[in-house]
Amino acid sequence: MKTLTSTLAIFLVVIGGFQLTGSAQNIEKTLFRSNNKERAYYLFVPEKLDAAKPVPLVVLLHGSGRNGMSLAEKWKDLAKKERFIIAGPDATASAGWNVPLDAPDPLYDLIESLKAKYPINPRRIYLFGHSAGAIVGFYVALMESEYFAAAAVHAGAMRPDEALLLIVRSERYPSRSGSGRTTRSFRSRTSGRLATC
Repeated sequence: MKTLTSTLAIFLVVIGGFQLTGSAQNIEKTLFRSNNKERAYYLFVPEKLDAAKPVPLVVLLHGSGRNGMSLAEKWKDLAKKERFIIAGPDATASAGWNVPLDAPDPLYDLIESLKAKYPINPRRIYLFGHSAGAIVGFYVALMESEYFAAAAVHAGAMRPDEALLLIVRSERYPSRSGSGRTTRSFRSRTSGRLATC
């Protein structure tokens, strides 16, 4: 009995110690407030950040039928290695993102709350969107181009009838398609001006 008790005590200490040291390196589900509503997001913050050395923040916008954890899990190892913060908010409905219910104001509220808690470099705030998150990512990046250092989207696109946004904003916020080596262009049916997408 004494051996079993000792073994159990050692096991609990080891497990407890692992949880204490490992918890700072885990993705944490947290809440923030926007438009008088509680909103969920998934956060990863590298260990031992120095207030004198602000780090980048990458906001991750998930695809339909997913939540912020789906992208946070995929980005965590890179964020740990390269020492940047990731935050993956949930859309209000799993079917996809809703503008203006989910963006841009809730994203702004999330980012500002994180900047108040962590040493985030305000000139290195990035946006990444996948699928349905890519579509809202396009909108937010185009409409809030001064707020984000850069944006990247994957597996999502704007509809051709929404190209007017690209025409209006392309001079201030150019975007690229594919690997970045080439830029695909098209002419708007409404103005004849060349837009980059």
